Amino acid sequence: METQLQTCYFTKKGPALVTLFGYATKSVPGLEINGLGKYGKQIKEKIVFVTRTRQLQIPLKRFVLNVELTDELGDLESSSVKWLEYPLLLHYWYLAGLLPISKLDNCFAVGSLTPSGEVSEPIDSMVVDLCDENKLHLIASKVVETPNGVIDGKDLFGSITELSFA
Repeated sequence: METQLQTCYFTKKGPALVTLFGYATKSVPGLEINGLGKYGKQIKEKIVFVTRTRQLQIPLKRFVLNVELTDELGDLESSSVKWLEYPLLLHYWYLAGLLPISKLDNCFAVGSLTPSGEVSEPIDSMVVDLCDENKLHLIASKVVETPNGVIDGKDLFGSITELSFA
């Protein structure tokens, strides 16, 4: 199984669209995050911790998540990389078959994640405009007006306990 999801990286000029793509294969089980350098391991461990503390049954597969960051975004900064945590979690749980959604290819999500499972979403007019320009469905827990519609994050994660939205 493979899929992609859109998110953004915050630069001084505003949010820049970033593609997450990934797949699951029958190989040595585990989670791998590529494209974030030193930040990838920390995010991976947080995702594994949040998944384990909720006792979610993840299939014994190899999950590979990739972040396509272009050189024009500059050096990675932790203040911007943290907003990729929620989309990476969403992407991982989708590939593991835990979320009731048929595809993520035309969706957009952005947010940070705490080890206790609280999601913070920096949804503002620039993020909504980015979704509208690229004809993407926004996955958010906040009430937002967009021409392409909003998928309620609370409903999407409804069956998974102890995941809250700030």
